[in-house]
Amino acid sequence: MTPRDDLLIDLINRTEMEGEGPRITVVAQGVVITGRIAAHRHWASQLAGQLSDTGLPDLRFAEDFSREAGETPEYPPAFLHLQGCQLISGSSSLPAALGESFRVPLATISAWSVR
Repeated sequence: MTPRDDLLIDLINRTEMEGEGPRITVVAQGVVITGRIAAHRHWASQLAGQLSDTGLPDLRFAEDFSREAGETPEYPPAFLHLQGCQLISGSSSLPAALGESFRVPLATISAWSVR
């Protein structure tokens, strides 16, 4: 079991309060990903907007993200929400440019750095 990282949890919670967090690089199961920490509501709302712009059948998925955006974030958080992501290295089938939004389970993060 991965130990709880209270400092990373504090960064996520501060982002929830202030709306936008710092740029961060994380190592998750051997994959290195970089992006900006996003507030849970903002992350889900942005995805809902993107999916609703594409029309049906994506509209049904947009509704799921809209509902997620309305939920109170859990404490301690289980996920790190990132925007403007890029895959730096690792053996993975993920594309090098991940796009705007990515969600990483905190339990999979073995190292991180802010910049």
